[in-house]
Amino acid sequence: MELQSEEPKEVVYRIDPFSIIFRELDLIHSEIREIKSEIVFLHQRVDETNKRIDELNMRVDKKIDETNKRIDELNTAINKRIDETNLRIDTLSRDINKRLDKLFLVVIINLIAIIGFLFKIVLDGLIK
Repeated sequence: MELQSEEPKEVVYRIDPFSIIFRELDLIHSEIREIKSEIVFLHQRVDETNKRIDELNMRVDKKIDETNKRIDELNTAINKRIDETNLRIDTLSRDINKRLDKLFLVVIINLIAIIGFLFKIVLDGLIK
């Protein structure tokens, strides 16, 4: 028997590239589905947050409107009191001016009387 020489045989394995691509696409597709579900959840959270912010804004606006209304009422009341005080001051000012005018007349009349009296004394002294 003769020895047979053994030559190494080359074995070639063929891989279907489409199967690898489709397997990878399946993996990616499942990740995309997970991401989509997370995005939907995030959208819901954002919508809820926006709703709460809108409600808070409405409450704050209502409080601001109420505060502005109270400020306007107080402003009106204060202006009314200021107007009443101004009227009283005007009335008192007129009364004081009238009294000062009368006093001025009395002083002038007294000065005229004093000057007249002094003239009388001077004239009586000259005549004697």
